[in-house]
Amino acid sequence: MRLVVGYVSNQRGVDAVHLASSLAGARRARLDIVVVLPLDAPTFDMYSPDRAYQSQLEQQGQEWLDEALALVPDGVVARGHVVRAESITEGLIDAATDPTLGGEAHLIVIGAAHQGIVGRFSIGSIAGTLLHASPVPVALAPVDYEPHPAITRLTCATGLLPGAEALVELAIQLADDWRVPLRLMSLLAVGKERSEDARHELHAIAERHVHDLVAQANDVLPDDFPVTGVLGTGRSLEECVHGLDFDSSEIVMVGSSRLGGPKRLFLGASANTILHALPVPMIVVPRDYEVPAYGVHAEAAEPD
Repeated sequence: MRLVVGYVSNQRGVDAVHLASSLAGARRARLDIVVVLPLDAPTFDMYSPDRAYQSQLEQQGQEWLDEALALVPDGVVARGHVVRAESITEGLIDAATDPTLGGEAHLIVIGAAHQGIVGRFSIGSIAGTLLHASPVPVALAPVDYEPHPAITRLTCATGLLPGAEALVELAIQLADDWRVPLRLMSLLAVGKERSEDARHELHAIAERHVHDLVAQANDVLPDDFPVTGVLGTGRSLEECVHGLDFDSSEIVMVGSSRLGGPKRLFLGASANTILHALPVPMIVVPRDYEVPAYGVHAEAAEPD
């Protein structure tokens, strides 16, 4: 399993490395920590101020990589890369899809912007662009994320609309590969305008939906695999999320909006609302995403 980690020399970068290290845990994943620098404009004068600036920039990028690698706990394999691109988003996507680095990455891991409160998300320009463009899932760490030895539960958030089947299948596969309990979560925001009978009917439909998801997972996973279902209700999606319990060491998966192009992320309104209400990391999965082979039980590649 290969994780591309976007690093900048601030708390956002630290949060990204902490989350990536937690995801790696004891699962033999490899971290490719990436510092993205601006494109190097060519110059033929060896004494050009531009050349001196680019050399200094390259040195700064290497120093940032050294900072990031020092945050990785013992036992987690990590490599550092300085890449050049027109934007940080482009550089991270290129690193995640570069076959010379080991094939398509399974996740791009980034930190949230630090305008928000501790333990919550604030979407900055980099995260916002990635969450609308990446061909691979993006994992986002909340502000001041504390690392854990490993992720201990995977929660998959799905609604009643069509298109969630692939997301649930991926969640089942990941939980099995990661050997962590799977929780299938549905959120039902009933609002104030519906009648009491309508709310009861929607609640019954949502409960059946959760029951069916759990049955689907149990049909695939081993008999003793821990699978649970939970229904969050409230007048709004924020209220639904706030009414549920989350472990600090778990991560939540959501799917990309159907407005996104095939195999591309598009963070829809519902996922965006959930993200801002969550106190734990979140993975956003592109539409029609097909997970590459994980090989989590194989030996991880050693760093170059």
